[in-house]
Amino acid sequence: MRSLAAWLHGLVDLLLVLSLAVITSVLALQVMFRYFLHAALPWPEELAQFLLILISFLGMYRAFGRNQHIGMNWMPERSRSAHMVKAAGLLLVAVFLVYIGFGGWKLAMSAWHQPSTALRLPMAIPYLIVPLSCLLSVLAVLDRIRRLLSGQSGALEGEQAR
Repeated sequence: MRSLAAWLHGLVDLLLVLSLAVITSVLALQVMFRYFLHAALPWPEELAQFLLILISFLGMYRAFGRNQHIGMNWMPERSRSAHMVKAAGLLLVAVFLVYIGFGGWKLAMSAWHQPSTALRLPMAIPYLIVPLSCLLSVLAVLDRIRRLLSGQSGALEGEQAR
């Protein structure tokens, strides 16, 4: 199971890097066409917007997996009650992510016949990143809860030394 998670993390990281490279490339192409050739392309801004949304939501998933979201530590780190409070907070985050993911799924399913303005893709395709990233984030949060309650909280991937 650990190798599957590592493979998924690598795939998401690769997708994040490629998305940023594509955004940079198409926006540079757009600048070249607009200012040097005086003929703006209709699609680079829309593609960049869709990829920026992809980066934001998949970045959320990676931040949950690495425990890199903003947090406040006001309880002693090693106490059992601190672990229980953190687990309860993470459980609430998971419930919120399920709610957002379900809403994103309903939105995506209702948008299959709505084309995007410039690329003419069904709007369901960019909308599907919301439920997908929420599902991945829920899995990452549940893994963090499991590790926290089993006493492996210091072994979380990328956890900051405090």
